[in-house]
Amino acid sequence: MKRALKISGFAIGFVISSIIILALLVDANMFKPRITALAKERGIALDMRGDLRWAFWPSVGLAVNDVSIASSDTPDKPVATIEKASFLIAFIPLMQSNFEVKHIIIKGAVINLEVDTQGKGNWEALSKSPQTPVSSDKPRTNLDGSINSSDLHLSIEQISLHDSAISYLDLRKNQRVNLADIQLDIDDVNTLNEPFAMNFSWNAQISDAANNQPLSLKGKLHNRIALSENLDSVELTQGDLMLEIKAKSSAAIAVKYAVKLDKLDSNLEYKGQISLPPLNARTLLHAFAIPLQTANEKALSELGVSAEISGNKQQLALKNIELQLDKTRLKGEMAINDFASQALAVKLQGDNINVDDYLAPKAEAPTPESNSAQTAAPDSPLPLKLLRGLNINSTITFNKMIFSQLALEKIQLDLNAKHGIIQQELSANAYSGSIHEKLNMTAGEKTANLRVESIVRGLQVEPLLKDKKLDKNLHLSGAIEANISAQANGASGNQLFESLVANGNFSGAQVRLAPINVEQQFCQMINLVNRIDTPEKTWNDYTQLRELSGKINIANRIITVESFNAGVEKLQLGTQGNINLATGAYDFMLPLKLIRDANDTASSITTSAAGCTVNSNYWAERSMALLRCKGAYGEINPRKDCRPDKDMLNAVIKDYAEYKLREKHGEKAEAKKAELIKKLDDKLGGEGNTEKARTLLKNIFKKKDEQ
Repeated sequence: MKRALKISGFAIGFVISSIIILALLVDANMFKPRITALAKERGIALDMRGDLRWAFWPSVGLAVNDVSIASSDTPDKPVATIEKASFLIAFIPLMQSNFEVKHIIIKGAVINLEVDTQGKGNWEALSKSPQTPVSSDKPRTNLDGSINSSDLHLSIEQISLHDSAISYLDLRKNQRVNLADIQLDIDDVNTLNEPFAMNFSWNAQISDAANNQPLSLKGKLHNRIALSENLDSVELTQGDLMLEIKAKSSAAIAVKYAVKLDKLDSNLEYKGQISLPPLNARTLLHAFAIPLQTANEKALSELGVSAEISGNKQQLALKNIELQLDKTRLKGEMAINDFASQALAVKLQGDNINVDDYLAPKAEAPTPESNSAQTAAPDSPLPLKLLRGLNINSTITFNKMIFSQLALEKIQLDLNAKHGIIQQELSANAYSGSIHEKLNMTAGEKTANLRVESIVRGLQVEPLLKDKKLDKNLHLSGAIEANISAQANGASGNQLFESLVANGNFSGAQVRLAPINVEQQFCQMINLVNRIDTPEKTWNDYTQLRELSGKINIANRIITVESFNAGVEKLQLGTQGNINLATGAYDFMLPLKLIRDANDTASSITTSAAGCTVNSNYWAERSMALLRCKGAYGEINPRKDCRPDKDMLNAVIKDYAEYKLREKHGEKAEAKKAELIKKLDDKLGGEGNTEKARTLLKNIFKKKDEQ
């Protein structure tokens, strides 16, 4: 034990004696010329105005004050200055002529980076000086192959950078970035793949001529680092980044990560994980003064993502993505397969999403009154250059989706875009039916050409209208099918809409329309023409359509019904009219034709077993557009909008009177008609009163029929 104490005491005494001898006999300034010369060889003007001195706490080392670094070409314009710096030196290697730095402490460093109007940075001269040696970074050797002992061999275990700042000024863009209060601490630095800690914090301000409100970023970064022996591999673990953002308002971001970088000296490769805990994206966008208006004011309140990352200099892949968008969860993968061509591949699967929540607030539907004088809608040009640059292959699926108030299920959206050709395919189940749509767009230099094909099968109308909130005054049930083909071209949204041309056909099964009974309307109009009172009768408050089919076309923002056929008991219902998308108005005539069957006679024809009976062959097999529906398509109300058409009713009354005249007088009808009209015309005061004569004549014939 005594011997061990003696040996320990001898060792401590030797160390203390060596330190005293080192401090008394070795002048630290002897290293200044060598350090300055090494810097000059690399094109750096290193000015150490203060003396190099030994430091004895907390370890043996060198310290220097007031240092500046500049290019050898412009030594009077320093790129960096250092208030204080100390270098702690490993004592035993120093005794062996090896200069190994264990700790570097720098305080008050100020780095000034500037890009001139020609785009040249003031730091470029530090690395491009003609005096920079071309030889490798390997230590120089003597003729016998031994390493030159005059070279500095650094082994750094700890680095500290305190109270420092970096400024960046770009004179081309008049943009300035200032990093202040920089605090950097790295402990136990080694190249043995043993992790060591790094802590970094800063305050930054970013401003430019176009932004009066500077952006402030306060950040804290912590992670552990592992370095390989040959420095071709770096692994970052326990990464934790915190950012506090302040511009128009304040927001915060937290990012967690772990990543390993390999082949740093050749073809870089990396892989790891990244996680962004849920944050309020609305608050973040507001902090950057980015306007955001959504139909749901709480949309984008929670946005978070986590993924595994991997890649190299040519590509980047994100796998096992877990994305949270408010109440929606998505999983899948994304990849940029080629940075040069920006080839993007996406495959995501989500649960439920309400797309309407994230769209702009819905504008009020136009009405005929508000659009009596049409005004041009706001327009914006299509991003044709961006569309031509897209290189995407993506598939996105959802279990459920609400879009444009429509409830969709089992949705799959495929998107392929390359060389300005964009192909989109959508398939979904909806309201006990299905929807399938194909879109093709070609983005040219000046315009885009668009083609759309849509197929609808077995869509139940009643729940659809309910979701669209169109069932207040109109009730429609049954299943419909449709095929629509459309095309458009233009350089803006409005131009596409204006040029839209579409054709489609549709059919329906077990379709019921309420609250209007077409058969009742027909019977009432027949009684009106015959000028008889409608008998009391209980009618259903709906119309059951046996068959439904038709064709439509769209042009100039007007939907026109080309043909429409539907069976209502023994009546054949048609439609002629249009929907004006610009004014918000619709206007339809509803021609009706009574079809005769084997149970009818020439003087007795029934509309149905529970309907009404007409006592003239005139009403059989004759199409008459006596009913007209007209109003705002945003608030369809059959009770209010559908009325007998006055002009058509008058025409039928006239035609029916002539029919009755021919029926009574046979071949002499025309002569008798002309004779009677002339007599009546004379009786009423001469020429010019023909219409009055016709009206009186109809009354006369009506009285004769009654007799």
